[in-house]
Amino acid sequence: MNIIPQMSLFGEDEFKDLGDLERLQMVLSALPDGELIRKLYRIRGKGRNDWPCEAMWNSFIASFLFEHPTTEALLRELRRNSQLRKLCGFETKCVRQKDGSYRVYTAPSASAYSNFLENLRGCRKELSEMFRCMVEYMYEHLEHFGEYLMVDGKAIQSYAKGISRKKKEDRRGEHDGDWCRKTYTTTGRNGEKAAKSVKWFGFRLHLIADATWEMPVAFEVTKASGSEKTETKKLLETMKKENPEQLKECRYFLGDKGYDSTKIIKCLEGEGICPIIDICNQWKDGEETHQYRDSSLVYDYRGSVWYVDEKGKKQKMSYKGYDKRTESLRYGFPPQIKDHRTFRIKCEEDRRIFTPVARDSKKWKRLYKKRSGIERINGRLDRDYKFERHTIRGIGKMKMFLTVTFLVYMGLAKAKIERGRKEHLCRMYA
Repeated sequence: MNIIPQMSLFGEDEFKDLGDLERLQMVLSALPDGELIRKLYRIRGKGRNDWPCEAMWNSFIASFLFEHPTTEALLRELRRNSQLRKLCGFETKCVRQKDGSYRVYTAPSASAYSNFLENLRGCRKELSEMFRCMVEYMYEHLEHFGEYLMVDGKAIQSYAKGISRKKKEDRRGEHDGDWCRKTYTTTGRNGEKAAKSVKWFGFRLHLIADATWEMPVAFEVTKASGSEKTETKKLLETMKKENPEQLKECRYFLGDKGYDSTKIIKCLEGEGICPIIDICNQWKDGEETHQYRDSSLVYDYRGSVWYVDEKGKKQKMSYKGYDKRTESLRYGFPPQIKDHRTFRIKCEEDRRIFTPVARDSKKWKRLYKKRSGIERINGRLDRDYKFERHTIRGIGKMKMFLTVTFLVYMGLAKAKIERGRKEHLCRMYA
């Protein structure tokens, strides 16, 4: 439920040309925020009721759509934009001062808005329920939603430069973030590898999203040093506990080598999900290949398989498919070699290396390319929702802002779906 005052402010034909205001009304109509509004009124209690909670919430949503970097920027927009005020539900107030004069207020003060945001932080349960409802809507209305899931971690710097020296917690201090350093290895065009190190203070977003529609499915926010593998396993276990039907929809789970973990792979395969996760070289013996049991087959850490003949000559084997009955990968000789023997390698030999979709197959490479969708989501968070430059301190406030960001993200998509448009769902301006 969402109460938007003066819904008849614009005619149907005029509404089509509103642009930003149209997008705002679309999102406000799409969000299931009835319980949230009731909770905000309960928190307010018998306190001052100068500005309705609906109007404050609507304007907060507007700050994301209109890309206001700070609360002050939003309040300035409200003071000068009468259409926005009416759409949000703000009414001009004339207040008598102590000296008998009157002062006109068109928008909340900075302190009033700060109090509202503090109250909103206390509505974590209601915001999480809204997020769950929006994800459920996507599962119901988008074809193949949740069939391909992808995961990634995103570094988000705190507005503070370090932990506050004052032990007393307040709205201006930072007491939750910490430091983290992450090293990337890149390969240039000439084949040379270079290490790149990134260091930041703040937090880390752990996000699971749908790869087909590029919509969020589950997320968590931790300190910057939070383990990607540990948090991903927790998210999967939470999905299994709270939304088992949604997890059953998943066929493939995509991740980079930062998620190369036997625990994650076992968790996925226990649910019948095929992991498409890049691999790290964890062999410490210095060998390039290992022999597969007592056979003529050898393999490397990337899952490529060779046949070694009596003369020691290696022949690359071709992947022939997965045998579900025996949980093994089938390999054979290339067509130009007149040898029709088939060899099987059990996945239990090393579940990191031998997955139901062979790592050196074209299908694995095709599926792994879908993981680039989560990089685009992270880019939109920085570009469209201004997480590259923000003024957020504290993990509680960061979680709240990210939750509302994803609500706006999916609210736009829901509004487009209801209007029969399923292209460019994740774009803010399409």
